Amino acid sequence: MRRVILSQGETFSNDHLQRTSAFNAGALEAATNIVARVREEGDAALRDLTAKFDGVEIEDFRVSQEAIDAAIAQIDPHLQKSLAQAARQIREFHERQKQQSWFSVRADGALVGSKVEPIESVGIYAPGGRALYPSTVLMNAIPAHVAGVSRIALCTPP
Repeated sequence: MRRVILSQGETFSNDHLQRTSAFNAGALEAATNIVARVREEGDAALRDLTAKFDGVEIEDFRVSQEAIDAAIAQIDPHLQKSLAQAARQIREFHERQKQQSWFSVRADGALVGSKVEPIESVGIYAPGGRALYPSTVLMNAIPAHVAGVSRIALCTPP
C-alpha cells in the first residue's frame, strides 16, 4: 500500500498515484506480429513458434482419437463422476439461457422480430502448463454446444 500525503488545500489527483499504464505496447506489437506471421505462413509459423516458445516440435496439431481414448481411460473414476456432474449443471444452466427467434407483424404490416442463430464454428482455449483446467473446457464448450454451434475447436499448449 502506498500513502499519499496531501498538503493543506491540495486536491488529490491521479498524478499522485504515479501509476504506470497497464497497457504494454511491446506486448501488443509482439502479438500483432505473431498474428500477421500466422496469417501469412499458416501452420508452418505455428510449428516454428511452438518450437520457439514451448520448446516442442509438433507435426500434427490435431490430437488423435487413440490419444484421447487413452487419456479418458486414465481419469480417476471419482474425478470422472465430478466432471460429469459439473457438465450436467453447466448444461442445465445454459439451456435456460437459450433464446428463441421471434417475429411479429405490426398493424401497419411491417415484419419485426429477432432471429437467433448459432455461429457455425468457435475456438476455445484451455490454459496448460503445470495445472489442468477441465472446468475451463466444460464452461466454454458446453454453452457453445447448447447454443447449437456445430464445430468447436479446442486449443491448448503442448
